[in-house]
Amino acid sequence: MTELNVYISPPSTSRGLWRVRCDGRPTEEFRLEPEAIRRAAECVRMAENAGGSGVIKIELPDGTWSVFQT
Repeated sequence: MTELNVYISPPSTSRGLWRVRCDGRPTEEFRLEPEAIRRAAECVRMAENAGGSGVIKIELPDGTWSVFQT
């Protein structure tokens, strides 16, 4: 069983886009944080439906990563 890592990065500027990166997939961009979180959750659900698991990590302002808690 493998674990999928999904990373959410906030915009680097006030007009930037939220970026979602799932292991092995191209980076996707979203205008709003809730859209990015929804897409990340979809990636994890797909992994779980295939018998795997997943974790969502969000980049903090200091550049470190935090596991997303619902």
